[in-house]
Amino acid sequence: MILCSDYGDVRYFRMARTFLGRAIYWTGVYFVDGLLIDSGPPNLARDVRTLAGELRVRQCVTTHHHEDHSGNNGVLASELRITPLAHRFAVARLAQPEAHPQLYRRVAWGARPAARVEPLSDRLDTPSFQFKVIHTPGHAADHVALFERDRRWLFSGDLYLAPKLRYLRADEDVYAMIASLRRVLALEPEVLFCQHRGRVEHGAARMRQKLTFLVELGEQIHELHGRGWSEAAIARALPGNDLAWRIWTGGDFSKRNFVRGFLRKSP
Repeated sequence: MILCSDYGDVRYFRMARTFLGRAIYWTGVYFVDGLLIDSGPPNLARDVRTLAGELRVRQCVTTHHHEDHSGNNGVLASELRITPLAHRFAVARLAQPEAHPQLYRRVAWGARPAARVEPLSDRLDTPSFQFKVIHTPGHAADHVALFERDRRWLFSGDLYLAPKLRYLRADEDVYAMIASLRRVLALEPEVLFCQHRGRVEHGAARMRQKLTFLVELGEQIHELHGRGWSEAAIARALPGNDLAWRIWTGGDFSKRNFVRGFLRKSP
């Protein structure tokens, strides 16, 4: 399933595999001035191939290596003669197939095939726009965001997602995430485009909310740890309910990952 939203010069294509007519997990790609931002999950390869051809995509940038964002890089490279771009940390990883993704990832998105990509520089130009490429690790070590200075657009990949999170992925670096939020907020963006949410109203304020939430959550975790609480007890005390996500992802997403992430090291 692919749904389209138009935001003036920017088009957003929200996409997901469906089961009994219902989306399993939404993700999305953006198209602006010939540039495709992410290529979508591999289980939608046929639809993305058709879409990219109809849009006449001339460039593709990958915000990070996760398969719901990079899953059709190979399709673009081999069939449409487009060489996707990604952060240099992602180049070697994307050159190898994702051989054994967890079950929930195979169900929601499929297994990512190998694809040749080239490393991004710190600037990406289209005929009408100039994007600053910002390394924004945290969600992934190779994560990037794109900022268009004149329009004050920020294409945030998975940096934003929501102002408050109920869980953290096991391989995320929460301190790097906090630093990345501060880095992009310093640019004073006015329009936020999230890969999973589409255009986010009051985007800069929402990102500041997320930054404040993470900082305060870390303080709470360290305070409870200093009182001798166990990881499990601290996780139970954190806001929100992560039970469904822990079951669905086999523990890859959980509140306990927040505890481990904040206690693993200090900023």
